[in-house]
Amino acid sequence: MITVSNQNQQVNHDISTLCIHAGEKIDPTTKSVPTPIYPASVYAFDSMSDLMAYNKGNWTGSEGYCYTRPLAPTQRVLERKIAALEGGEDAIVFSSGMAAITTAIMTMVSEGDEIVSTDMLYGGVYTLFKHRLSSLVKTTLIDTRHIERAEQAISKKTKVLYVETPSNPDNRLTDLGRAAEIARKHDLKLVVDNTFATPVNQTPLRTGADAVVISASKYYGGHNDLLGGAVVGSADLINAVRKSLEIYGGTQSAFDAYLTLRGLKTLAVRMEKHNSNAMKLAEFLETHRKVKKVYYPGLKSHPQHELAKRQMRGYGGVICFELESEKAATAMIENLKLIIHAESLGGTESLVSMPVYASHWYLTKDELAEVGLNNRMIRLSVGLEGADDLIADLNHALSNA
Repeated sequence: MITVSNQNQQVNHDISTLCIHAGEKIDPTTKSVPTPIYPASVYAFDSMSDLMAYNKGNWTGSEGYCYTRPLAPTQRVLERKIAALEGGEDAIVFSSGMAAITTAIMTMVSEGDEIVSTDMLYGGVYTLFKHRLSSLVKTTLIDTRHIERAEQAISKKTKVLYVETPSNPDNRLTDLGRAAEIARKHDLKLVVDNTFATPVNQTPLRTGADAVVISASKYYGGHNDLLGGAVVGSADLINAVRKSLEIYGGTQSAFDAYLTLRGLKTLAVRMEKHNSNAMKLAEFLETHRKVKKVYYPGLKSHPQHELAKRQMRGYGGVICFELESEKAATAMIENLKLIIHAESLGGTESLVSMPVYASHWYLTKDELAEVGLNNRMIRLSVGLEGADDLIADLNHALSNA
């Protein structure tokens, strides 16, 4: 058993201050200001009694490090920072967002249990729920824009209500307050993927969620140079997930943890720019004659704009939009000069992709149709470049599509 507790949450500070200081302290040996990279895989005990205490969860050393798979120094600092930012008691980091989600879900459900989930999900999570876990756990996919439908899908076997809001790729929203009410009423764990929003724009744990999951490869890192994931929640929940990590082994490397710590120091200022750039580009795209539809919650035309205003502080850096045909969408992407054709999101560079051939390549044609994705859709991750430069690039690409 591993028992860890969050220190230094600093919940009363501004999020910009938390991004820089939460979870961190000056290294006592070298006085290094940045948290060092600890590449060790194994840590020594002073005595057999210390080992026995560790195995019983009573280790009283600096943190109770033994073997890096479940817990390590650089990663632990990152966990404290993430817990403070997301408003949780504790957090645990992983080698990828999918490792975080898989381990969290497998901690919360057992064979024969059921999950009710958002139907519009990142393609990897959709495949996990609908195919990889289907022999053990039944997942019912619903359109959680109409969260009341969740109650119709809940049974005595349901253990988890899982929502992704805003959703990947088309920015559908789930009312987090109503979702929390339903989860409490039926004694479920409400798990929220907060990757698109980040804690700068919304904090689901403070709205009643039990756990937040994050792909740290995206806005947390912010520079398209690392892989990582995180789960945030109560200390008891995170201790349970950590026991699962010991078995499943999706441990984040010390180097990627260090890069994530570095990236998080600028998260608040980066998100301010992502938010403002995306708003300007969404407004431009909405007026362009070649664009048939724009999906961005900051636009007044978005059908859930009022909900977005209530539960979000900013609307994020991802825009989804439709052109008239796959041919036009392909031509538009290939005409771009500044914006890069690549699959990820949340970095300093603006990236563009077609979800049906990228993030949702896992889905069959029927599954794509069921959730409402088509080959005319483009997902744009708006970076930190000058907004006017990005608009000029989009205008050139669209005009020649």
